[in-house]
Amino acid sequence: MTLHFSRKQITYLVLAIVFLVGVFYLTYLLLVKPVKLKVSQLENSLKTEQRLLEVISDKRPNGIPVISSTEIQKRIPVVPLVEQIVMDVQRAETLSESRVLNMSYSQSEFTLIDETQPEGQQEATNTDNSTETNQETIDNGTDKQIEEAEIIDPVLIDGLNQITVTIHVQSPNYEELENFLSALEHQTRITRVNSLSFTGTPELVSVSQVAEQLVYDVTISTFYMPKYTELAEEAPKLTVPPPSNKKNPLAPGLEKKNENNQ
Repeated sequence: MTLHFSRKQITYLVLAIVFLVGVFYLTYLLLVKPVKLKVSQLENSLKTEQRLLEVISDKRPNGIPVISSTEIQKRIPVVPLVEQIVMDVQRAETLSESRVLNMSYSQSEFTLIDETQPEGQQEATNTDNSTETNQETIDNGTDKQIEEAEIIDPVLIDGLNQITVTIHVQSPNYEELENFLSALEHQTRITRVNSLSFTGTPELVSVSQVAEQLVYDVTISTFYMPKYTELAEEAPKLTVPPPSNKKNPLAPGLEKKNENNQ
């Protein structure tokens, strides 16, 4: 059986085929191709994220450590913790075989003006040195701060308070003086030496002479952030020995003997 199509039928058939091909092509362009492009983009993004994750994992194999507020407050607490300063000074006193004769402290808000204040102290120090030849004054944080001054962003010190401590110390020699200052500056809590002044001892001219003790004044500063009061409960706890409840601390053994005799 032979099928015969007229020219009109052939034309309709060709147009129908072209129409179907066009429908399929438009469907591919409008529906299938965007989905494929999106899938390809997601796959590339996933590969990129995996590469970043591998790089981070190589740099930090154990992950990013979580630092507690207590550890941070060991450097800068949110409360003054003056008792800690006293204990740190006592520790420096013991390590350097020195003796603290007097100590006083004051609290103030830390500002940039405090950073430039030692410049006036430097002029006064230079005047004293010109009139008294045997007195040596060292301003730690004066010349160095002026020569190596850096621009400090006020936002970084917003709410930062400082405690300034003035200590009158006696050390056997200059080496122990350096040990005392080093012990203060290398505490866990951030502490800096602002100024140091002392009078030189007389020169030894004979073997029978004994070197005098070196007496000096040192000013230090430490800091705290009172604006974060909600973290006060997480501040480091101080281990302070309990009170001995002695009636006479100068002669602790006599009280026991008197009680036994009674």
